[in-house]
Amino acid sequence: MSRYATLEKKNNVVKQPVPTFCGIDYAKRFSYITIGDEEGRVLHQGPVPNEVGRLEKFFEQYPKLTIAIEACRGHEWLVDWLRDRKYVVHVGNVYAIKQIAQSRCKTDKIDSQILMELLAKEFLPTTYQPTRKERDYRELVRWRAQLVKSQTKYKLRVHALLDKENKGIASPFSAAGREALKQVELIGQKQAILKESMEVIEFIEQQIHEQDLKIRKLAKSNPDVYRLKHIPGFDVLTAMIFVAEVGDVKRFRSAEQLAAFTGLVPRVYASGGKMNTGRITKTGPGLLRQMLVQSAWAAIRCCPVLRSRHASISRRRGKKIAIIAIARMLAEIAYHVYLEKTPFDEMRLGAGLVRAVF
Repeated sequence: MSRYATLEKKNNVVKQPVPTFCGIDYAKRFSYITIGDEEGRVLHQGPVPNEVGRLEKFFEQYPKLTIAIEACRGHEWLVDWLRDRKYVVHVGNVYAIKQIAQSRCKTDKIDSQILMELLAKEFLPTTYQPTRKERDYRELVRWRAQLVKSQTKYKLRVHALLDKENKGIASPFSAAGREALKQVELIGQKQAILKESMEVIEFIEQQIHEQDLKIRKLAKSNPDVYRLKHIPGFDVLTAMIFVAEVGDVKRFRSAEQLAAFTGLVPRVYASGGKMNTGRITKTGPGLLRQMLVQSAWAAIRCCPVLRSRHASISRRRGKKIAIIAIARMLAEIAYHVYLEKTPFDEMRLGAGLVRAVF
């Protein structure tokens, strides 16, 4: 028995458990909260409404906590609220937690307790929590991407309407094409649908233009975007998407790790001492991956080194794999530019700054 424990027993002092760890299972209306001591023993469990006043009253009882909350839809505001009040908050990786917990029963109570216990045992798998500024950038670039997607849907609808009556126009959305559309007459409701579709397309175009102005304005005050946009194939939009989706580049230990984050690396299958590669993983942000591939096509037109690398890989593996390899190279180049805060230097390409494993 320790001297401390002996003194406690002699003086009939019972050491009170200290609230130390907290697990929060977040939902839209309520958060189920489990409070535990330094050993991970449960001291309190129960739901708390997601109302600032009710949360304030609850957490006043526990001024010093280390908190775990599972990453889910809408959790960001609660993380910000807690951090603003000086709590240490860890955001748990939902997929990794499921693999570790392997619980047959899933309830809010069980989930919050698992989070608390993993945190207490220093075994909580965490995920990156973007800053408010990074989330604001993401909202902007993702909203623009959604507008472009909607615009494409309506343009395809216009093409379909014209094709149904064999009145297709080569470029119906150019200035000349739009004038030609005004002379087109379709049967029945198709005429009204064509007119309304064009009105929607014009409205979306204006919205995209407004988002582009916002992006350019933000880019002017961001030196990272300025440096990234000078990478071959990059422009202001691509640079802004890279900054928004990557966030803190220091969380990646290497350029290869960032490339894996973009989903531009091949799957690896190893069995019986043999290793084979398959299709790319396509993990991570789809918008970032899409823009890197688009930038790769532009890069091979303007950068002789990348064009030569693309031609070399194409001869061995084909054009599709080659363009993915170039996209990955651009991701690795962007990593170094972003991390080192240095301008792009084409001479480093020839020196073997980046490579492609395809």
